[in-house]
Amino acid sequence: MDVEKLILITVICGTLFSLGLILTLLGLTFTYRKKRVFQQKEFEMKLKNKELEMLIAVVQAQETERTNIARNLHDEVGSILTIAKHNLKNVVNGINPDSEIYEDAMFSLDVIDQCVGKLRSIVHEMVPHYLMKFGLLKSFQRLSDQINKSLEGCCTLKAGIDEDFKLDQQQEIHFYMITLELINNTIKHARPKDVNLEIKTQENFLFFSIEHDGIAINQEDYTHLLQQATGMGLESISHRLRIISGELRYNCNDYGGSIELSVPFNKFSKTNPNVETEE
Repeated sequence: MDVEKLILITVICGTLFSLGLILTLLGLTFTYRKKRVFQQKEFEMKLKNKELEMLIAVVQAQETERTNIARNLHDEVGSILTIAKHNLKNVVNGINPDSEIYEDAMFSLDVIDQCVGKLRSIVHEMVPHYLMKFGLLKSFQRLSDQINKSLEGCCTLKAGIDEDFKLDQQQEIHFYMITLELINNTIKHARPKDVNLEIKTQENFLFFSIEHDGIAINQEDYTHLLQQATGMGLESISHRLRIISGELRYNCNDYGGSIELSVPFNKFSKTNPNVETEE
């Protein structure tokens, strides 16, 4: 009887020991896997942050290059055209208005005027000086006025922000350049008659939308175009969206379509004490 009890105790102890060992191994395996998953996520996060840092560095380098090019165009090419225009005016003033040369000279003077205007437009698009000086609201008001001149219909702007609304400078430039590219693409490809713009804040987001009565695409079309894109426009939008954590949504209906841009607002400062008064 004592031997049987001893055997029974031995079996029970062995079973408990085996069970404890199994549980310990399971616990260690679970902890190891959990640690591996955490390390993998941490590695992916670091890799993503590193990629974003590199992307920001590339875009900032591009912005610096754009600024340098714009400055050279303005200071050098702009000066040359201004001198040429001034000299040609003096020549025209000395020509008989009834001569054939006068008409040719006036045509050349008009071409130079067009070149100066186009150069000024390119410089302003490359470096948004007006934006940095007067802020988002006045920049969009000015942009709306400019769009009105190129549309068959009209462009309206519904503003839900104040004149003192200000983002971090780099983020503000990215946001504005995205909207500018979206508007240019809409006018160029959708060929609308009427365009309605809106900028507003809601909860923790800054929103910008374009509604138009032209040829529209949906989100699936946009994704396809982005994957197949060979130009700089969509690629630039995509890079800037990643930097400011923005999202883009395309919609279409029987009357046209809309484009909606949303950006997390908690990254930005809401006021700008240094906004200058427009002259």
